[in-house]
Amino acid sequence: MKYPDISFEPFFTWVNRPRILYSPGIRGEVGFEMLQLGGTQALLFTDKGLVEAGVAEMVMEAVRKSDLKLAGVFDNVPQDARIDVINRGASFYRECKADCLIAVGGGSVMDTAKAVNIMIGGGHEDFQPLADQAGLWEGAQPLPPHIAFPTTAGTGCEVTNAMVVLDVKAKAKLSVTHPFCNADIAMLDPELTVKLPPKITAFTGMDALTHAIEGITSTGAEPVADALGLHAIRLIFKYLPLAVKEPANIDARGHMLLASTLAGMCFVNTLTGASHALAHALGAIYGVPHGLANAIMLPHVMAFNREERVERFRMIADAMGIEVGRMEAAEAAEAAVEAVRKLRTEIGLTQTLKDFGVPAEREALRPLVELAAVDGQIGYNPRYVEEEDIFNLYLEAH
Repeated sequence: MKYPDISFEPFFTWVNRPRILYSPGIRGEVGFEMLQLGGTQALLFTDKGLVEAGVAEMVMEAVRKSDLKLAGVFDNVPQDARIDVINRGASFYRECKADCLIAVGGGSVMDTAKAVNIMIGGGHEDFQPLADQAGLWEGAQPLPPHIAFPTTAGTGCEVTNAMVVLDVKAKAKLSVTHPFCNADIAMLDPELTVKLPPKITAFTGMDALTHAIEGITSTGAEPVADALGLHAIRLIFKYLPLAVKEPANIDARGHMLLASTLAGMCFVNTLTGASHALAHALGAIYGVPHGLANAIMLPHVMAFNREERVERFRMIADAMGIEVGRMEAAEAAEAAVEAVRKLRTEIGLTQTLKDFGVPAEREALRPLVELAAVDGQIGYNPRYVEEEDIFNLYLEAH
């Protein structure tokens, strides 16, 4: 299609701090790379599922074969990056006398590692006051050496200077940013994603797609992020179904890792929108995995937003492989929404909110709606979102 006239703010910034290394088997270079960063005693953050699957061991083995020392393994990271777990992780880091960290996992592991590194670098004992501040930019200093291995192709946390942490007491997910919290090096090794179950492959891939679509359509959208997000969409539509159906397909796994990283670089510079805001609330109150919550909400939010960003949705449709040349912009935008629905079905994601016990009664939905309404991402949605709109979006997804 011919590139349309697309507006953006006359001033924008774009940043991507981490160095990115990609290759099947790139984990073999972790010791050399960490030593170059100045680390000598590494604490590895992961979760028990990855330990049991042998994925964490693949990285630990690479460390043992190098001159880098493995100071310890912290594998108690749950589904979300919880503040109490972050505090325990920082205490364990100090007990092990570590001077650097390696994150091996999905978003929760990588966000936990980011938060721990902030605590270590700043000499903090409790992450709660930092989470309450949200933006940790004033006086921020570089942090101890940090390498991340994403084991899901979804969150893009390896390249983002933000994290989402769960305040268990408040039952709320808090977004926290710090200019140096992301990894010094993101090592993309598709061999680490082969054992990911099809369903998790599916909904983490939908998380990456949501990052790209919301990043391109947010109020902060700009040309550099557009380029990253649009290519991420191309890769996801081509390779996500293949990665779900053929888990051992390294080519598909590798392209999905790249798509996730591209989408991460897109949205961290533009932020997201209502799908993420509503998904955060679903995760905090009902424990819906973040990627699955986004998969459920995304087409509803796209339909809500499409008239506000019709030309951008036309570009998105084109990136999905839809022949938009003879379509009016509104028709192409509608086709993009339908393409997301079809992709979701193709990869086996048929759940709705009722499957997670989310109520359909308005009064029972109120705590969920109120939490989504104050989420930091909702202000970047291209169309203004009233509480009534949030009610309706949840009901549509039921």
